[in-house]
Amino acid sequence: MFHLSKHIYSLERKMLHNTHLPTAFEYYSAIHLTRQHKKPFFVYQDISPSKKAEFGFPIQDKGVDIVDEYFQHIAQVKYYRKYSKIHYGKLATFLATPLLVGKKLDMTLIRTDDCLLHSEIKQIIARGDLKDITLSANDFLKDTKK
Repeated sequence: MFHLSKHIYSLERKMLHNTHLPTAFEYYSAIHLTRQHKKPFFVYQDISPSKKAEFGFPIQDKGVDIVDEYFQHIAQVKYYRKYSKIHYGKLATFLATPLLVGKKLDMTLIRTDDCLLHSEIKQIIARGDLKDITLSANDFLKDTKK
């Protein structure tokens, strides 16, 4: 468990030092997934190109914001304004990742609790192809001010 604590501490430091709120929300979300699944999740931009290539993932970001240590679970993070709606087009590249890398992946959308989902995205979630996690925007903002 020490390993996870150290990993979470590292993510927290990166989150708190990031002034760009959507990127800080990616670190916040990686912390949430690490705690929830009890295994390390990483912000995609922090992973070395060689590690991405080793698992058959693109070097440049193609919609994946967070990935677990074995590249089996990926997440897209959306930090949108209140009442903004997430449409299929905003997730299309992310949703195509299993086809791109040629393997089945666990996929999660992480979003603030005050943004909305278009009916197409709701259908994808209802089918079980995508998990939906909402995190409190207020809690996130409080944590970034600590």
